[in-house]
Amino acid sequence: MKYLEHVKSVALFVLIFLSLALTFTIWTFTPSLQEIETPTQVDDVSIGDKRNADEVVRPVKVLYHHEDEVTGTFSQTEIEAMLDTIQQWEISDVQLFEEEAGTDVLKQYLQEPGRTVLYYPGAVPFPVFDVIMDISDNNLPESTFNRVVVEWGTEENPDPVIYFINTGSGRIYEAQVSDAELIEFRGDYVQPSEGYNRYVTNPDIGTLPVYVPENPIEKTGFDYLLDETSASTFADAIMDSPTSQFAGDLQSEEFTDESGAIMRELDGQKSINYVQPKAETSDPAIPSDLLFNSINFVNEHGGWTDQYVYFGMKSVNQQISYQLFFDGSPVFSNTTAVSLDIEWGIDNGVEQAFRYSRPTYLLDSVVETRTIEMASGEAVLEALSRLDMDLSTIEAVTIGYELTRSEDDQLIELITFQPAWYYKANGKWTRLSDESVGGVKLGLE
Repeated sequence: MKYLEHVKSVALFVLIFLSLALTFTIWTFTPSLQEIETPTQVDDVSIGDKRNADEVVRPVKVLYHHEDEVTGTFSQTEIEAMLDTIQQWEISDVQLFEEEAGTDVLKQYLQEPGRTVLYYPGAVPFPVFDVIMDISDNNLPESTFNRVVVEWGTEENPDPVIYFINTGSGRIYEAQVSDAELIEFRGDYVQPSEGYNRYVTNPDIGTLPVYVPENPIEKTGFDYLLDETSASTFADAIMDSPTSQFAGDLQSEEFTDESGAIMRELDGQKSINYVQPKAETSDPAIPSDLLFNSINFVNEHGGWTDQYVYFGMKSVNQQISYQLFFDGSPVFSNTTAVSLDIEWGIDNGVEQAFRYSRPTYLLDSVVETRTIEMASGEAVLEALSRLDMDLSTIEAVTIGYELTRSEDDQLIELITFQPAWYYKANGKWTRLSDESVGGVKLGLE
């Protein structure tokens, strides 16, 4: 019995010793930690630049109505200088002046002497204009306008008034600026405009006056090397972990992602077309939201590759377009994409692009230039008057660029920008043939 008690004592001592040893080991144990590398953050893919609203929402022509003539410019350098000044103005007291002005009233506002008219190609919502300019009013309307009329008056009677006119709806808003700002405007811009090109119109063309430069204008034609951003780069920039496969033609690529979005390469048009089917909606857009959302969407992937200008929207269909501009003029083409077209949508409460189509090409380097003397505005108006159509449907006339593609002797693909006269009727732009306006004079540089 004594032997058994001795064994128990020894066993108990051993257990106590092991317990103390284990506790000490736990207290003093320092694990060998292997440093875990933090995954490298992958930068968002950026195609080109990001832009602010004032860089894409801008007038494309300015006319000055003097007592005995109308002068004007579409030079973006001259327009930019004027906008820089106007952006410093404090515009106040924006009020509805005419709910639905008729044609005669609109002509009066757009043609009377003593005023400058800024022509925007698309209707601009007031909240967007407020971001660009300094408007002191807190509660601006959601209304839109496509003409800004600065009434400069005289030194004795400055009459500091600005009108915002929507030529489609006839709605006119009035706002105030200071006398000092208009006096400065007359000295810096109105007086020098007397030396600008003279503009003329034909009362039989257009419901509202359509002005063109009276005399021939020299423009430059360009040949550029064609450079492209790959469709896969656009897919990585716009989509979430896209996968690719060849499309049905076995020549172009098609991309999809887990969200169900689809992006197709359209090589013949040098463009891509993105669709998110789940975002389709029949709800109309708030115009200012559509403009802001579309600019932000393009900014997210740095999609401003060349100069694009806001060209118009159909808010009822959530559609908006930004046209390619080159050397201050819009670019048109029957074969190649020349605009960023966005249709906005919503899926599960998240607003996003439903459809997005755009060019993939970039303007790389100039191969050749040539000076071209364009037909006079008088010849253009005469050519328009001979068209077999309702002349009252003509909304605008401008010098634009026709974009075509070709290959040189070394099979290097080129993009050619050829200036030509275009007119807009029933919302569609059409080129006037060189023969109809008396031809063009060419020269090499």
